[in-house]
Amino acid sequence: MHTVARNTTNEEGNTASSRIAFAWLLHLRWGAVAAQILLVLIAFFFLEITLPVGIISGILAFEIISNFLFVYFKQKETPMADWIFILVMFLDTALLSLLLYYTGGPMNPFTFLYLVHITLGAILMPPRWTWALAFFTTCCYATLFYLPAEGSLNQPCHPEPSMLATLSDPLKIHLQGMWVAFAVTAFFIVFFVSRIQLALSRHQKTLADLQEEKTKSERMASLATLAAGAAHEFSTPLSTIAVAAGEMLHTLKKNNRAQKFPELYTDVTLIREQVKRCKDILFHMAADAGEHMGEPFTDFTIDDLMGNLLNTFPDTLKDQVNYINKAGDILVRMPLRTLRRIIRGLIKNGLDAAPSTPVLVECRKDATRLYIEITDNGCGMATDVASRAAEPFFTTKEPGKGLGLGLFLAKSAAERFGGGLSVISEPGKGSKVTLFFALQQIKAVTPEVLHG
Repeated sequence: MHTVARNTTNEEGNTASSRIAFAWLLHLRWGAVAAQILLVLIAFFFLEITLPVGIISGILAFEIISNFLFVYFKQKETPMADWIFILVMFLDTALLSLLLYYTGGPMNPFTFLYLVHITLGAILMPPRWTWALAFFTTCCYATLFYLPAEGSLNQPCHPEPSMLATLSDPLKIHLQGMWVAFAVTAFFIVFFVSRIQLALSRHQKTLADLQEEKTKSERMASLATLAAGAAHEFSTPLSTIAVAAGEMLHTLKKNNRAQKFPELYTDVTLIREQVKRCKDILFHMAADAGEHMGEPFTDFTIDDLMGNLLNTFPDTLKDQVNYINKAGDILVRMPLRTLRRIIRGLIKNGLDAAPSTPVLVECRKDATRLYIEITDNGCGMATDVASRAAEPFFTTKEPGKGLGLGLFLAKSAAERFGGGLSVISEPGKGSKVTLFFALQQIKAVTPEVLHG
């Protein structure tokens, strides 16, 4: 269900981007049609240029009809594929070139419309297609200089070399440098707009990451509030039960009635054990909420940690855990109880994933980090599921068998010590969960180091 929701979100994002590009493409095309009509009117009435009315009318009619077709698609909310958008941008550039060819060639002042196409393309198209559009447009503009002009003159749309000699230097520079100036401007637009788009994308990603961190913090605060409330509510009845059970046990031992009432003695002992277990649960709830409840930092070795941890499993499960220590006798300083709870939860996940196969726990280190890897031989996870496994409240277990907080809280605890958590999984090949910590933050300082 979570995977479907994520895919749906991605599809909605892509559809929204396509709609934005579609809307701006329509704005550009309507603006281009208006400018082209104005261009034709100026050429016909003021510049006294003989125009092929049939060809120009056909070009404008095609653009107007296709625009109405796009408006229809937009009203119907029909998604437009990216390749259609790219094709339309190239087609519009070619049609603009054809229209300019019949209305004055490169001398037509409305050649600036090329830059409008390039700018919009740089904003809405992928970078490689933007560069391709800029190159295509520059070639179209260059072609206008060398094609024979439409009309009776039948000559290129720029002065003959003999005519250039009679022109002033500024006018020579203007005529000869028009295409060069256009090409430089076009590629500058593509370069800087692409850079701006990249910077904006990075900024958006940063904002999204910050929002995600904010959401995580809010959830952690909610868990902390829940744990504090539960601890407050349960503390009084648990204390009462513990005191009553203690008095009962004291009375049984004092009057030597334990042998006379063995069942009662067993029940009282069970009550005290369950009270202790409830206290442990409250501690875990507070630890899950991001607090250690004042748990002190303890110096211990990895072997001490794993030996203590494995003893909490029943013998049937303990035999299914294969422990390998490649980290040596490194001494670390951390909240032992919290770390033990986290690793125990990861091992329990591995045992749940493949109940009849062993789970491998391997500890190793390098120059900067300590790694604890838990590998199971379960059914594994798909790539998209594995990428979300450490998200809060995300779980693939059946309802009632987990809240989806184990990996998230393990990762949060590791991050407080400069580390993190990674999940590598593949369907049918099991999963590997790696918990790692920065040695600089967890390594205990030995007396030899202090005095050495």
